[in-house]
Amino acid sequence: MIGKLFENRSSRVIAAGRIALALLFVLWVWLDPEQPERGGRWCYILLAAYLAFAVAVFHIAWVDWWRDYRLTVPFFLIDIGLFMAALYCTEGGSADFVSGYFAFFVFMTISAALRWNWRATLATAAALSLLYLAMGLFLHWDELAGILARYIRRASYMLVLSLLVTWFTLQRAAPMVAKFSPAPAAQAMSPFDAALIYVVGASGATGAAIAWESVEEPGATLHTAGALAGGVRHLPPGMLDLGADIAPTLFDCLHKRMLRLLPGGRFEAERNATGPELARHLGLSQGLCFPIVGTTGVGQVVLTGIPGLCRDHLELCRALAREIGHGIDEEEIASLAREAAANRLRGNIARDLHDSVAQSLAGAGFRLASLKRRAKEGKDISPELEAVSLSLRDEQAHIREIIERLRSDEVNPGTRNLGTELARLTGALSRHWDVSVRFEDSVEALVIPAWLAFEIQQLVRESVANAIRHGAARRLLVRTARKGGAIMLTVADDGKGFPAGDETRMPRSLAERVDALGGTIRVASMKGDTRIEIELPVGGRK
Repeated sequence: MIGKLFENRSSRVIAAGRIALALLFVLWVWLDPEQPERGGRWCYILLAAYLAFAVAVFHIAWVDWWRDYRLTVPFFLIDIGLFMAALYCTEGGSADFVSGYFAFFVFMTISAALRWNWRATLATAAALSLLYLAMGLFLHWDELAGILARYIRRASYMLVLSLLVTWFTLQRAAPMVAKFSPAPAAQAMSPFDAALIYVVGASGATGAAIAWESVEEPGATLHTAGALAGGVRHLPPGMLDLGADIAPTLFDCLHKRMLRLLPGGRFEAERNATGPELARHLGLSQGLCFPIVGTTGVGQVVLTGIPGLCRDHLELCRALAREIGHGIDEEEIASLAREAAANRLRGNIARDLHDSVAQSLAGAGFRLASLKRRAKEGKDISPELEAVSLSLRDEQAHIREIIERLRSDEVNPGTRNLGTELARLTGALSRHWDVSVRFEDSVEALVIPAWLAFEIQQLVRESVANAIRHGAARRLLVRTARKGGAIMLTVADDGKGFPAGDETRMPRSLAERVDALGGTIRVASMKGDTRIEIELPVGGRK
């Protein structure tokens, strides 16, 4: 609970630390009978006034981010003044208050590091060290020879301590946020809805909205959630200028105030401001707004209902914007990859259906038409009907193999002997089409990945079907051979060949499948002798 109250709210932490240091200093001065060394009751009045000041500043840091930012420098100067006044009132005596001075010095250095950049932090540390040295010399001017080395030593310690505090504080200055990962596609949630859940969880906001304009589509899409009435709607071009607000912004439209975090870590306060573009569109009075920039588009996020708004939330916004921009780009890339994979899958299924189911049905139709003529002539067709039945059962088994291949997570695992597979296939094709399909195996056994053997069988099916249906072939030869790291597949037939002038136009299904496998295809055609030569790398694309 306490962690949530102070998380990403350094102003509250600084204000609470100021109260604690003031209370401790008052306590130890009051308990020491020899203190104050100088000032008497005015010292107690000064310390009491500083304690009251610390409480008032804590209240401002808790409820008003605008005044907290605008009064930062005056508050800082008051702290430095108290540091020097406390040094003047308590330096000397038997009790040594050096630890208190060092505590104030560290407090001031950390405050500067959290509020500004490293240059301002080092300048603060150097100024405090020099002021400490100057005050020591002023108070002990009469014993300068004995006191100079002591104060120079202390000032040098303070400078080294300031370097360490500056380094470690600035290294942790950027807030740590979780990685944004859009919801998996299976959850059917857009990356923008996932981004809203992400920023609400990181910031504690009660309402959130994100407007996104893609580089490919005009207009913006607005997603809202929580107190902003969740939903999605499209905004026409020109309604929102998402490039107008280029920095994380704290806005208070009721009082016309804005505080921006500019590149380089510099803050810019603006009075009489109308508020960010998206906040005005939604009619919000107070909250946070930050831009998102990605390679696929630009957008803005608005958050409202965040308790204890302060300037630290601007650093948080910058970290969230970076994560969301990267996440949306990654999701877009993944979406394109899924779409490309789906297109490849659709193409593979279409080719498999064309080369298997469609050609099998065409072959059955071809045989049945022949049987119909023989039946009209009064011939016995029983043996041919049995052959057609067996052929259709073979094709049914092949279709089941394709279905199992689609269902399986693996793509035909293992290896196959290509010669054995093609010998079985050509025999089935010969019976199915009622033609002569002869197979000549290579000299050496071709043991190849199972997925490649399946693809080659599909190529043979399509080649044979084309030769019979379009070339009226009656005798076909299928030959395989190894050529280096590739497989050579040749399908020759005695058909009428390609029409005159059409030899260079490759069969579409064959050409697409060969190209997908990373191979090449050549056609030589003349009447009575048509050859299709296909060269496929053994390690071709799956």
